[in-house]
Amino acid sequence: MRAPQAVDADAVLQGAYGGAAERAHGIVPPGVLGKRDRSNYSYDPAKARALLAEAGVTGLELTLRALNTSEPMLAATIIQANLQAIGIKVSVLPQDFGAYWEMGHEDKGDLWKDLELYINNWGVGADPFDGLQWFVSDMVGIWNWERWTDAEYDALHEQGMQTTDPEKRKNIYLRMQEIMENTGCYAWLLHEPEAFVHRDNLKLHLAPTGETQMVYFRPA
Repeated sequence: MRAPQAVDADAVLQGAYGGAAERAHGIVPPGVLGKRDRSNYSYDPAKARALLAEAGVTGLELTLRALNTSEPMLAATIIQANLQAIGIKVSVLPQDFGAYWEMGHEDKGDLWKDLELYINNWGVGADPFDGLQWFVSDMVGIWNWERWTDAEYDALHEQGMQTTDPEKRKNIYLRMQEIMENTGCYAWLLHEPEAFVHRDNLKLHLAPTGETQMVYFRPA
């Protein structure tokens, strides 16, 4: 079933984040080469219902897994209501941090066989490679939890690592996200804001991904 039109990302943006985030149209965040400014679909519950009818799907019941923190759980309840509106009954299942990040790994048990819906997030550094590398064919069963493969995506991934021209790289990563979207596996939600607060006498050290590296903190 491919029905990303069923999810109201703007409602998630407002309801779970109070508007304090940016609507996403792909995995590459603001300020990074290859950020998309639009999706090839929009929230359209009537279209989603039509797709379900075309597929002959009725009485569908699914489980939506999300981290048991406030924003993902609020987002999950909004998505639950979205899907209820098109005739899909959704049970929301909160996950603690450790269990969540093992869900799709084949070497961590058999839960990956039962994954249906989940809210996922990715930390992306200053290069689009950082977020898009996890969806190549070799990552199926590791971080490619959706388990799709695409020869063009894999080839573009290799090209992106070897290309130095910024415009060509941008087009490569835009196309890679379009391929992801065309699988029907993804309804893009938002780019979360990140804030770092520290004393003015402390020199902060961040990794390119935005993670704090406290061992390198120094007096300012």
